[in-house]
Amino acid sequence: MQVCRMGLLASVLFVVCSNLGDAEAKGRVIILGFDGVDAGIAGQMMAAGELPNMSKLAASGSFQPLASSNPPQSPTAWSNFATCRTPVNHGIFDFLRRTPQNYLPGVGFGAAKRPDLLPDGSLKDPLEYVSHRKGESFWKVAGDQGFRVKSLIVPFAYPVEDLGEHSCQLCGLDVQDIRGTQSTYFAFSEDFQTQESMAGGVRLPLKFDGDTATVMTPGIAIPGSGNQYAEVPVKFTVDRAARRLTIEVQGQKVELGAGEWSQWLEWTFELSPKYAVRAISRFHVVEAETPIRLYMTCLQYHPRAPMIPISHPHEYAAELADRYGLYKTIGWAYDTKALQQDDMTEDMFLEDVRRTMAWNEQLTLDEMDRGGFDLLLAGWTAPDRVSHMFWAYRDPKHPLYTPEMAAKYGRAVEDTYLKMDDIVGKVMTRMKDNDLLMVMSDHGFHSFRYGFSVNTWLVRNGYLAIKGQSDPQSAFTDKRFLQDFDWSRTRAYGLGLGMIFLNMKGREGQGIVTAEEAPALLAELREKLMAVRNPKTGDKVLNAVYTTVNAKGLSAIDNPDIQLGYAEGYQTAKASASGAAPKEIFEPNLDKWSGEHASSDVAITPGILFSNQKLAQDASLIDLGVTALTYLGARVPEEFEGKSLL
Repeated sequence: MQVCRMGLLASVLFVVCSNLGDAEAKGRVIILGFDGVDAGIAGQMMAAGELPNMSKLAASGSFQPLASSNPPQSPTAWSNFATCRTPVNHGIFDFLRRTPQNYLPGVGFGAAKRPDLLPDGSLKDPLEYVSHRKGESFWKVAGDQGFRVKSLIVPFAYPVEDLGEHSCQLCGLDVQDIRGTQSTYFAFSEDFQTQESMAGGVRLPLKFDGDTATVMTPGIAIPGSGNQYAEVPVKFTVDRAARRLTIEVQGQKVELGAGEWSQWLEWTFELSPKYAVRAISRFHVVEAETPIRLYMTCLQYHPRAPMIPISHPHEYAAELADRYGLYKTIGWAYDTKALQQDDMTEDMFLEDVRRTMAWNEQLTLDEMDRGGFDLLLAGWTAPDRVSHMFWAYRDPKHPLYTPEMAAKYGRAVEDTYLKMDDIVGKVMTRMKDNDLLMVMSDHGFHSFRYGFSVNTWLVRNGYLAIKGQSDPQSAFTDKRFLQDFDWSRTRAYGLGLGMIFLNMKGREGQGIVTAEEAPALLAELREKLMAVRNPKTGDKVLNAVYTTVNAKGLSAIDNPDIQLGYAEGYQTAKASASGAAPKEIFEPNLDKWSGEHASSDVAITPGILFSNQKLAQDASLIDLGVTALTYLGARVPEEFEGKSLL
């Protein structure tokens, strides 16, 4: 079933109808999005002759830094891109969102509903993903006007949208795993004594009886059982002399040596006699001698039977499995947590990057060759993930930098840019004369050398109070999620990667700051925060502090009163981001997650915008959708905040 193609008659009818828009159609639009590509690095590589295809675009069309969202973090930035609106209207400000009434934070952008079963064991309601984002995507607007759209793994373009009869969509970020998490990997080892849950992963002990070990692998939580999971046995048989393992899962058998990946394996987790969840995963053998060590990807949606739809039309995900075989469906496509916790090696991670970028490339080029579209969008998140995980090895000032790691991995970030350039070149050979090509990224990147505990700073300066502790110079709490703060003595608190909220009377459940007091308090906080320096280095910590008074928009209630804009080398410390207030204000970043952008000052964190045609300068993320619709001859909704760059 070729769901992304249309017949000759339909094509003729479409051309007639599509020319009835408010503007004249000029041709097709292709937008390639590469998460986290930094304008400065791209410019340096072009000057060195390393990005010939991007340089060709810059010479014949245009190249400029692309203004990101404020804050310049991925869910916010891609929402700016999709909706052509700013956060105060689309409502995505951070990975976390607060609940003013009770201060309990939740996921910032959306979550999947978990299965709920009827007494007979059947599924009570169809499962769905609920997004907090407000506003339609510009490609949805195009599809509603009869234009043929192909949306391929665009970040945060989820849940699935009905783009029309002759359009198709495969979702990427934020498709979750069957557990309802961004990605929960599995590690198996003889070194593990008991099952242990890690941040983003589960460690399972391998206990061999002779040459075999069987591990009950937990999949999806059983509804109504608390923390019990449906399990499937996995049998491991080892040949230590040959350094090979055989893995058996539900009638499937694979044999692997050290450093090898398995093919995709299929799983079925029965939650009742009437309802089961299917999933896929892959194994990688890390060590095939003593101790045996294996890594397994998260249990992700089966493309032929996804728990929640991941494509439009629904059959498109299965069609791609028929076309290519089983493929990665998890939105968080690269297992950063496994690498952070040494359950995955750097070489494994980079091999997975190459494989996944190549699959996305194949899909994009194939859909271009198949034709039948007016607007095509395709996304790659690899540059962002590699930048997060390998930045320390390109920054001699980072606490984790060593010459040995720099020699081996110091060009890992640039390697993703080289692949980007190769992909762009292949797309350029498939362009038609009237096509508009835009190549963009959502934000730039910086080193993350030190964490700054916003909440601890607020405590030390008398703006935030801890329950049962009266001395602001020693008070602290490791309890997360804002649950250990004394709201009767708190005027301001931090949550997420760079947000500060005033404890407003009438807005927060136990607010004490009046509307009359708020402007002066914001000005005072801004002045003091801008003066903060790291006592160990003398560095200025914040490049900018953005304050908001009486925000207006569809999501004004969620708009932070202060958005921090960090200088190079600094971000919010993780404990503070989760709503705690640890003892120290500053801490060196000793995590492999060593590059960051999430709350860097937007003014110094632009992405990139290349085009094969001349575009106006001072471009922002909210402008690209307006530009695409204008080029197509489509009507641009009045609520869009961007401008056309044509």
